[in-house]
Amino acid sequence: MDVLSIQEMVSREGEAFDSGTTAAALMEAAGEAMAERILASYPQAMPFVVLIGKGNNGGDGLVVAYYLAKAGKKIELVLTAPEDQLGELPVDRLKRLRDSFPKVEISSWRGDFVFPGSEAVVVDALLGVQAKGPLRGSLAPVVARLNAARQKHFFRTVALDLPSGLAAYEQESAPKERDAAVVADLTLAVGFAKEVLCHEALAAWVGRLEVVPWSGEKFSSAPKQVLLGHELADLLPRRNALSHKNNFGRLAIIAGSPGFTGAAGLCTQAAQAMGTGLLCVVTQLAAHAIVAAQAPHEAMVSGWPEGDEVPEPVEKATAIAIGPGLGTGEPTLRMLRAVLKVGCPVLIDADALTVLAKNLHLLTEAKGPILLTPHPGEMSRLLDRKFKPDERETVAREFTDQHDVTLLLKGTRTLVTARGQAFYINTTGNPGLSTGGSGDTLSGILASLLGQGLSPLDAARFGVWLHGHAADLVLAERGCEEGLTPTMLSAKLGEALVSLRKLAVPAEGLLERAKKF
Repeated sequence: MDVLSIQEMVSREGEAFDSGTTAAALMEAAGEAMAERILASYPQAMPFVVLIGKGNNGGDGLVVAYYLAKAGKKIELVLTAPEDQLGELPVDRLKRLRDSFPKVEISSWRGDFVFPGSEAVVVDALLGVQAKGPLRGSLAPVVARLNAARQKHFFRTVALDLPSGLAAYEQESAPKERDAAVVADLTLAVGFAKEVLCHEALAAWVGRLEVVPWSGEKFSSAPKQVLLGHELADLLPRRNALSHKNNFGRLAIIAGSPGFTGAAGLCTQAAQAMGTGLLCVVTQLAAHAIVAAQAPHEAMVSGWPEGDEVPEPVEKATAIAIGPGLGTGEPTLRMLRAVLKVGCPVLIDADALTVLAKNLHLLTEAKGPILLTPHPGEMSRLLDRKFKPDERETVAREFTDQHDVTLLLKGTRTLVTARGQAFYINTTGNPGLSTGGSGDTLSGILASLLGQGLSPLDAARFGVWLHGHAADLVLAERGCEEGLTPTMLSAKLGEALVSLRKLAVPAEGLLERAKKF
């Protein structure tokens, strides 16, 4: 789905109004849809505290509060401006809420307001996309108190459309102070993802990003896209009844060295969970016994022989992953040079990326498509220079213009692109992925998809979304990010696929919903 600037989003709204959609109907559609997302994300939360601003973002919050109350949830409404300063639409929505649910607690903001505990959700409906400049006046202390309470009380914060105060940083200049904007755990973007929500440097304020689609139709006209489940679901079709293991890839994972055997196992278990037909692990000879003992029973494990001989599992592979835990010495260089000559798709990760950075000429010798999956440090080595978070797109385009590869640049907003292609930004995942082995699991997922016939670009888009979604399912089950392990991720991949396929038929977009009101 398209990523738009704030001004482009305002223009889309204007087009909708010109075509007959009213602002009131669009607000109702957006509020209903956002309430559904909040209930799905936090089904057990209690209470929901909704902070209301005087503009249309406050109106959105009042509609959200109405539908949360309608679902039987306890609501506490806090008005941060006098009622006689509210806009026309917020006034109308506030009256409806009072009339329909007279027991909803409605209060005015006070400096000594006491926020709830860890079971609660606080909804930020203070400022929308058209707010100009940094936070000022009466809202600045509201945001500061909210952020401090969130850190102390551990409740979750949901921002409607964007975290209040963040619009001032659309040009990627990250705030110097935490309280320059609301710190959200989840941001529900209305219609389209805005540029400001996709900047890596601003992810600490945005949290997890979900998009409430503008329309049920697919939008893919902009040079930057966010990855959404309903647009990815059909990339991996359901299996035909007339199937054979050879239909689903002969994958060779080249990984593991003495002292670093776990990476091979994590990569392998993820590939297995994704349904690889034939799974072979090739490791350094000195690590063979340990890797063989740790690998899933379904995987065939062998050691890479000395000399120039290429192992049969590598020669016959339909896809190859190389690098996790492999070491950065001469044996890895020898293996990398050999696999690039096989002609099948090759995923290069971890130690193999470090070796490649010193031997970039090898990319010109590759006989098949290449997928690189660097984290920022590895990307710096490939470029031979450091770069800032706001340069991610620039360096990704620079590298793919020079080298004919698909690039998956890891981060909170993992970026996927290739020469001549749009930028694709991932929207799934959570801080629980910040643990050793998460990247090895991602490599196993991506390599399995390559082996099953997806192009490197499609494998990268599909795989990174699914990897993050599996982490989100684990988080929903456990309730905390701490202790989320790669093994848990692999165990959730089947459920993540089922969940993804439920999204194949998208819900009504806002334009379609608005016709009901």
